[in-house]
Amino acid sequence: MSIKIIATDLDGTLMAPDHITVTPFTKQTLLDVHNSGVKIAVATGRALNLTEGVTKQIPFADYVICSNGASVYDRNSKKFIYTNLVSPDITAEAVKLLDSLPVYYNIYMDGGIYAREGAEKYFTRSDLPAVFLNEFASKLTICKDMSEAVKGKGAELIDVFYGDGEIKNIIFDFFESKGLVLTSALEGVVSATAQGSDKGTALDGLCKITGISSDEAMAFGDASNDATMLEYAYYSFAMENGDEICKKAARFSAPSNGDEGVARMVEKYVLER
Repeated sequence: MSIKIIATDLDGTLMAPDHITVTPFTKQTLLDVHNSGVKIAVATGRALNLTEGVTKQIPFADYVICSNGASVYDRNSKKFIYTNLVSPDITAEAVKLLDSLPVYYNIYMDGGIYAREGAEKYFTRSDLPAVFLNEFASKLTICKDMSEAVKGKGAELIDVFYGDGEIKNIIFDFFESKGLVLTSALEGVVSATAQGSDKGTALDGLCKITGISSDEAMAFGDASNDATMLEYAYYSFAMENGDEICKKAARFSAPSNGDEGVARMVEKYVLER
């Protein structure tokens, strides 16, 4: 394989099942391939500030495709090289609607994560590892008035942890009526981004900037929000633990994240050892 860039999702893909750890084997494998000249991009639904724990473990990573492709951050030049935001008007309308509902939601803006004060009582994801939830909470900016916080600003991504079917329908109908793209990385969570804002489009733009073709790109993912990226990269791998949308989009399969599938496929097909 002539691979020039590897783009990998984080949760359920690159990270161990704790959502925190890059294993020593994975870290060393990615370092070896990076030292051979291959660019490394992490591609995630997380906001930029929630990737810091990952990039401290793999400080050689070149790019962060964050907020489901709404932004691309160049870690070498330390600046965003691409953004595609939900308009300020729609962001404001979304906040007004969500504030009227018994739901927990996050607004991703300016590389950070914003939450409404008091809404934590609606957060019901106790199935996520405590260490990850603690890291997530440490990155939040809590706002007494979300409408004021988003005034005049566009969102990279809007995450909603929805509850019953009726509330889900209200949320989905609103986002769809505004032409937003809906994806999910976790059951019970919907992520809304601007039209044309997804991991595949972001990876395509990054490859054009760096002069890399889709035939020279390798990508890994496990969820529906990874599908466009897997469709774009020729050497695309769905994790064994991935959902059906992801597996349908990928050309190849990889062992689960618990079995260090990303590193094993990179070692086998790129490092050829």
